[in-house]
Amino acid sequence: MSVETFEPERVRPAQPDCPDCLCCTANLCAKGRTTILECFGLTSEDTRGTVRGCPCSSEETRGTAAWRAGRLRVAMHATGDRPLIGIEEKALRATAAGADVTEYAEHITALSLRRYVAFEDNRPGITELGAAYLAARDEPRALTPVQVETVDPAARTARVIVVGWSLDQGVTVLLDQLTAATGLVPTELPGRVLEARANCRAGVADDVVLTDIRVMPPVVPAEASELGEPEGAAAAGGQP
Repeated sequence: MSVETFEPERVRPAQPDCPDCLCCTANLCAKGRTTILECFGLTSEDTRGTVRGCPCSSEETRGTAAWRAGRLRVAMHATGDRPLIGIEEKALRATAAGADVTEYAEHITALSLRRYVAFEDNRPGITELGAAYLAARDEPRALTPVQVETVDPAARTARVIVVGWSLDQGVTVLLDQLTAATGLVPTELPGRVLEARANCRAGVADDVVLTDIRVMPPVVPAEASELGEPEGAAAAGGQP
């Protein structure tokens, strides 16, 4: 007669649901907020349909990594070498004004693919990204020193002081943006002074967007400049 043995069933504990959405676990949303992949990009193929468009990590939700990356992408588009062609921008401005855009139908479709325009009841309306594009086209941008105060590797963000905007109020930026632009690793960033272009007239910190980031060139001492001493010669002991 065989004896049947019983062992405790090992079941992985269920993850708590996210309190802010109906589609994800709290752990998934915590990670989704910190990456441009959003919750959608962190799940297996068979569950992506459930978490698609999760508001906790969406590009449309202020403060998420995807939101910050979207604003950066728009600012680079608006201030780069290939902004919208004239008639497309005219169509976008007409949409923002609530004007009749029937004559721009083809261009409105193209703008919707960029997520600058969205349709509600078959009527086009400007999106937050579209409004950010127009703001980036209109607002002045200036070179300014930027000092890195702290980095948060878990959240993939950094807090910086954008001198041309505020000397005491920090601005949150994507950590990956800084490391990619400077070639520095996160531990090398705190205390570093960088240079970037910024919309220094932004109303709130979250609306400040940095582009053209680089490590600030070293300052040559005045006495060295007066003597015509080559930069770095003093550090090298004056050797040729």
